[in-house]
Amino acid sequence: MIIYPKGHISWCMFFFLVNLIVIFKVQPVFAQDNDATMIVDQKALTCFEGTYGNSINGQSFQQDALTSYKGWQYIAYYNGARQVCLGRRKLTDYKWETINFDDYRFSYLKNQDNNTHNVISIGLCTKDGTIHLSFDQHAGPLHYRVSIKDILDNPERVQWTSKLFKPIVNYLEIGKPIPVVSYPTFISTPQGNLLFAYRNGYSSNGDCLIGQYDASSGKWTDPHVFISRSGNYQDPFKGDSKNRNAYLNNLSYDHKGVLHISWTWRENVATLGNRDICYAYSKDNGNSWCNHRNDLIAVHGAGQSKSIDALSAGITVRHLDRGWGVMNQQSQVADKRLKPHIVMYHKKSHGGPGWALMENGAYFHYYQKEGIWQQNQLPFMGNRPKLICDRNNNLFLVFVRKDHFEAKNQGAPLVVVRATYKSGWKDWKEVYVSKATYFNEPQLDLARWLNAGILSVMLQSPPAVEGQPSALHVLEIEGKHLNP
Repeated sequence: MIIYPKGHISWCMFFFLVNLIVIFKVQPVFAQDNDATMIVDQKALTCFEGTYGNSINGQSFQQDALTSYKGWQYIAYYNGARQVCLGRRKLTDYKWETINFDDYRFSYLKNQDNNTHNVISIGLCTKDGTIHLSFDQHAGPLHYRVSIKDILDNPERVQWTSKLFKPIVNYLEIGKPIPVVSYPTFISTPQGNLLFAYRNGYSSNGDCLIGQYDASSGKWTDPHVFISRSGNYQDPFKGDSKNRNAYLNNLSYDHKGVLHISWTWRENVATLGNRDICYAYSKDNGNSWCNHRNDLIAVHGAGQSKSIDALSAGITVRHLDRGWGVMNQQSQVADKRLKPHIVMYHKKSHGGPGWALMENGAYFHYYQKEGIWQQNQLPFMGNRPKLICDRNNNLFLVFVRKDHFEAKNQGAPLVVVRATYKSGWKDWKEVYVSKATYFNEPQLDLARWLNAGILSVMLQSPPAVEGQPSALHVLEIEGKHLNP
């Protein structure tokens, strides 16, 4: 038996507890044999009687809320004090550093209180090392701030404080305020610059714009319309529509630098329902656009200005009127052969206007074969999903298995389903189901997936009581565990 000097046991116990705290603070919690979860914030914001549901940290149209670069990961969210928060961690570590910006509270405009479409998006400009944030706007004025330069390449040398960021402004170009912004989206270009896409206008009456940030000058230039609201459409239920808006799925580059977009239209004849699934691509960072037949359908610059609109040729993947209940803002990806894939949920059969639900809807996979769009119904349904592709052209769909994206505080498992290229993407099956439940739409770190083959997902626990804060997590699954 070992005999300790008087007082030694208490000091040993003290150091043991300190080390234990450090271990649990730094190390992830393993929920299953093949995943790890990290708590970013125990008290992240949820919304009481929120417009469009209760979840604001994790909506399908956020691009991006979680991303990584040069061995570090970055996350944006609102905390329970309604502050804009920006966290970072070294990918070899599990400890998050977080900036809680104290100069702004969600929501600045009183009439936007608890509007869960007022999400935060991050943009990383790798060429000059700046971080860009856009937040708290849904048909309201732009809220934009940017960091000082050169904070991405050597993060260890940077003290992570709000002093790294410039004040909030309502413009991209000095002297040109942007009064109406929805769904702000940053996209890093293959050249290391940055794009910013957003809707100007309102649901059923708005244009999609895109602008470019040039790292060499540190300035945004020429935001311009690339999908217009114009054109005529005859709705079979309500009659003639002269205005609309495009609801984009995520904008994404393939590995050759081609930018892909897909979308559905919301017409100005009724607020309930969307129609059609559409697709286009750009080889010059959004200045010109082609349809899937490689016909030029839109161009901007060199004295020319023509946008995609309702009458553009060859853009329709499938005609679906509002009786199909197609949901807006879902998912797409381009495979390693540079071919686009789109997954959206809608009704299995035609009916009256109304959203597809668990009992009458399904995910549908759209892809090209010999120049013809194909449709494949998946035996699954959940909230708005994320679609990704691995280096072998296998597809993975990531979603939370709840019955509708507006459901309040409805906890449900995260699900990953896979289809193999070898099968022609016909063998969809579950390859992962979480033990814990979550209630937001999953946000993926696409850079981490592409660079390391690790599925990194931002998820939030359902609150115990509506409107109370709840834990925000990042869950990670190694790609090898998704290919059993």
